[in-house]
This record gives sequence, structure tokens and C-alpha cells, in this order.
Amino acid sequence: MRVGMPLQYHGGFLSTVADLRDSEATGVEIVFVPEAYSFDAVSQLGFIAARTERMQISSGSCRSTPGRRP
Repeated sequence: MRVGMPLQYHGGFLSTVADLRDSEATGVEIVFVPEAYSFDAVSQLGFIAARTERMQISSGSCRSTPGRRP
């Protein structure tokens, strides 16, 4: 069985990623990152990938244009 979780936004993003690293150590394998409240999911996915070792990442939702420019 695989264990996953959605990313929570309370407490600020940096502390959330620190908690996510602890979750990874306890066996959580995948995190779903929604795009909400002006948080850019693509940037957050990259940050999480850089801060974790084995965590799989997935976007829960991702806005298309006009909110994002290439």
C-alpha cells in the first residue's frame, strides 16, 4: 500500500515543506500540490523536489493561461 497526502497551506510554505520532509521519513511516498490562493503549483513542485529525496510529486490542479505566462 502506498501512502500519499495533499499539501496543506497553513503555517506558511517553508514550514509546510519542513513538515513534508518529516512525513517522507515516516513513509509518505507522494504529495499532491493544489494551486490555490495565489500559490503557484509549478514553482512549489520544483521546490519540494529539491528539498525531498524520494517523495513523488503531483499537481492536484494547475491553472492554464492567462494566469501563467511562458
